[in-house]
Formats: sequence, C-alpha cells, structure tokens
Amino acid sequence: MLFWLKIKTAGLLVQVKLIMASDKGEENKLMLLTCENCKTIFRVDEKAIAPLGQQVRCSVCKHVWRAERKAAGKTSDISLLSEIAARLRYPAAIIVVLMFVSVGLFSFRGPLTAQFPGLISSFDLAGLTIVPDPSVLEVRDLSTQYYYENLLRVRGVVFNKSDFRAHASMLNLRVVAADGAELYQQKIKPDEYFIDTGQSVPFLFN
Repeated sequence: MLFWLKIKTAGLLVQVKLIMASDKGEENKLMLLTCENCKTIFRVDEKAIAPLGQQVRCSVCKHVWRAERKAAGKTSDISLLSEIAARLRYPAAIIVVLMFVSVGLFSFRGPLTAQFPGLISSFDLAGLTIVPDPSVLEVRDLSTQYYYENLLRVRGVVFNKSDFRAHASMLNLRVVAADGAELYQQKIKPDEYFIDTGQSVPFLFN
C-alpha cells in the first residue's frame, strides 16, 4: 500500500511516497537449478533463464546441461526440502549404522575380546575396561581335601554356559567355621584366561 504526502513550499510541490513495510512490491521469481552431475543446488532468478530454456554451466564441477524455467514458489521450497532430505538420507543411514555398531561393540565387548584378544588393548585405550561376566559362568565339580591335618586343597572347574567364548573370572575362596566365623579368604585365578562355549577350565588352591 502506498501513501503520498504533498507539501507546497516556495512555489514547489514536494511529493513523498511512503511504502508500508507490508508492501513487498513486485518480487523476482526464483527457481532452483540442480546440477545433473554433482547435485549442487542453485537458487537463481527466473529471468536469468530464457523463456524456452538455455544451456547453463555448473560453477562447481563445470558440467553443462539445459535448464528450463520453473518458478520456485512454495513448490520449489518443498522441492528444495525434498532434495536436501534425499541428499542427507545416505549420511544419516551411515550415522545410524555406526550408532548400532558402537552399541553392539559396547554391549558385546566381552565375548568379542574373548574371541579376538588382540582387541583388548583398543578397548582399553577407549576407556572401556574388559571384565568377565560372572552371569555366564558356573563353578562345578567343587571338591575339598585335607592334607597333613591342617592343609586344605580345593579344586573345581569354571564352566561357560553362554553361547559365546567368555573371559575366565577370578574366584573368591572363603573358609567358614561351623559357627559362621570366617577363617580364611583368598582369590583364586583359573588356569586359563578364556573359556570356550560349553567348556570349562580347572582351578586349584592348596
């Protein structure tokens, strides 16, 4: 909307045109050009393209193709969003895959490093300490025997009941009297560092 203000001064007529902020006037129609080779998107004035189309050159990869007029408007904005979404789909898919791989490596780092011990140092550098999972292990065939009246020998095996190779866990041996008083406590290390699925490793204390 236009407003005119006329002032007469010194025999002259001064006209001042006031343009309201809401009045945008005539806007140039924009269109989107997408390079057929490198897929770079350009927003250009529609008038820059001949009515019947013309040859254009990509400023990025120098590819030449024929462009036709097509006003941007709302349709072009939607096309731009669709174009951007299409171009981001592949990187987004890679990020999602990497996230799943990272979660998998974190969750299964125990079985993974048991199967491939060389990876333990890499996990240590990443601050992910590898510890055995006692929930997949069982103590079996536990037996005790006295020697020379006061020498106790304890033996048994640690069994891996999981579907994957596992790290052998340290054992905590406690000797308790009949009245419940603890007489002795000692940590025992199994004979092997790793236990195959469905297999066991022995341990001995004397």
